[in-house]
Order: sequence, then C-alpha cells, then structure tokens
Amino acid sequence: MKDFFQSFKFKIIICIFSLVFGFMIYAAIQGGNIIFPKSILETVTQPFANAASSISGWMENTLDALVNAQKYKSENKELREKLNEIYQQIRDKEKIDEENALLREMLDIEKRHPDYEWSAPCSVIARNANDIYGGFTINKGKNDGIALRDPVFTSIGLVGIVTEISDSYSVVTTILSPEITIGAITNENDVIGIIENDVNYSAKGYCLMSYINKNSSIVTGEPVLTSGGSVFPADMLIGTVKELYSDSNGLTLHAVIEPSEDVFSVTDVFVVTSFEGQGNS
Repeated sequence: MKDFFQSFKFKIIICIFSLVFGFMIYAAIQGGNIIFPKSILETVTQPFANAASSISGWMENTLDALVNAQKYKSENKELREKLNEIYQQIRDKEKIDEENALLREMLDIEKRHPDYEWSAPCSVIARNANDIYGGFTINKGKNDGIALRDPVFTSIGLVGIVTEISDSYSVVTTILSPEITIGAITNENDVIGIIENDVNYSAKGYCLMSYINKNSSIVTGEPVLTSGGSVFPADMLIGTVKELYSDSNGLTLHAVIEPSEDVFSVTDVFVVTSFEGQGNS
C-alpha cells in the first residue's frame, strides 16, 4: 500500500481530483456561470461508483449468507430428502416393472408347458470366473424345492442344470459345458441328435449336436429343442443351427448350435422342479 501512495498513478489521481476541485471552486466563485462538463465528471467518477456498487453488493451477499445460513441449511436438507424420496420411488418402480416382467414370463411358460412345476424366480448372485462355460450361482436352493439335476431355463430357452446345491443357493452348469448331455430334435424336420459339446466350440459360446444321420433334412437356421427324457422335459428351446459339417467317419453330421439364451449375461432364471416323465429311466 505504501508503494501505491508513492507511485506515479497515485500522483495522476491527485492531479485529476485537484483539477476537478479547482473547477468546482471556480464555478462557485463565478456564481454558477461556469458549468463543469457532465461527460468529464461522469468519466472521472464512474470507476469509483462502480467500485462502491461492487463493495455494496458483496457486503449485501455476505450479510445475507451470515444472517440466513441456518435457513439455507434447512432448505438444502429438505431438498436432499425430497430428491432421495424421488430416487427411491424410481427404484421401486423399476423393481415392480422387473417383477411384472417375470410374472408375464411365468404365465407364458405355464401356457406352453402346463405339466411344469417350477421355483420362484431366481437371481444370479455369483459367476465362476474360472468357468469358460458361463457357470453361475442362484439365490435359491433346497428350501425352495430345488434338487440336483433340475433343469434351469428362462422364458426364451434352456440355460443349464443344477449340479451343486445347498439350503439357500444352487450352482448351475450351463448347456455349453461338455459335462452335460441333452437329447435334441430339430423343430421343423424332426431330425434327432445329441448335444455333446466340444471344448473348441463351447469356448466360443456354441453347443455341438452330434450323431445326426448324414441323409437327414436338417438345415441351418432351424430351431433345436430338447427331445425330452428323465432329466430335461421336451420342447425346451436350445438354440438354432448355425453350421453343419460331416464327422470324420463320413457317416454322421455335426451341427453347431447357437444357444437361444446368452448364459453369460442372464440375470434371472427359473428352475423346473417337476415335469411329466421326470426321473423315469
């Protein structure tokens, strides 16, 4: 501050004020005959007026913040509570929509498979990172009427089978796994075969249907269903024929099947606990 008062700028300001003051005194002596130009006066005084206005505004805002701090705090708390309530309503609606969608799926399944009995909707709660075939764990077990080797499916199609179980959860091995064998039949031409997966195709997300008569009328794009038996009920969609090739013996065909359901991304499933023919050898 001391440097400012000794600066050239300060001296200029003092000269201007002296000049203005001198004009004012001269005008007063002359009885008001000399009028100081308005434009010059506004130019000289405008910066000071702006500074005064800014200081006044800052003081007003500061005092308002100090005086009404508690009021603003209460209003902010109230707004946060309202926002949390709105977010909760949105989450509740999304949950209801998901439950309604699952109920519609269950009704659709019941119409197509009246002999099925199944568990309540199950959620995928864990995935085995070391399982290249997409195995996962669901949040239902023995206490929910589920047993070992019960089929697991969605409204779209077959997903897998229960291979481990506890009271409250079950481990599912998917239809991609070479450990699973499924009787299969094509939907359009009734071509019979067996799903016996090959590691090379399973790792790419495909099933492999083997023991197909080389003279059969199977075609690519044809849906493949379960043929039925003691483990899997009939008419569950497995997938569609993606590719055909001859076995090395030249007597049979293999069909590469693209699963109807993505076992790696499925989040909700059902478990068939009873169906016509289950357990019969």
